[in-house]
Amino acid sequence: MTVKNQDGKEVFSKQKEYFVYDFHFAENKEGYLGLNDWDITAMDHVKTGIEPKKTDSEIFVIPLTEGTKSVDVEASFSYIYEPGKTVTVHKVNQKVNFTK
Repeated sequence: MTVKNQDGKEVFSKQKEYFVYDFHFAENKEGYLGLNDWDITAMDHVKTGIEPKKTDSEIFVIPLTEGTKSVDVEASFSYIYEPGKTVTVHKVNQKVNFTK
């Protein structure tokens, strides 16, 4: 998520990663023929992902300087399929105007 003021200056940015990893810990049994790095039964599953058809939401308080007339908010959901390679799945832009 990125927030820019009316002059295009970035005033806030936040990125959150959801992930699923499989780890091998020392207490795990040895895998088939000693190939424990490939034995899925020897893995511990660590997951901070979003389940299908579930949502996640957060509220941010963004302090703005006096005289800010508007901000452009851009939020996107991207999929990292390889290190350094992503594809944007969904993006939303919203302009918020402030009046006195």
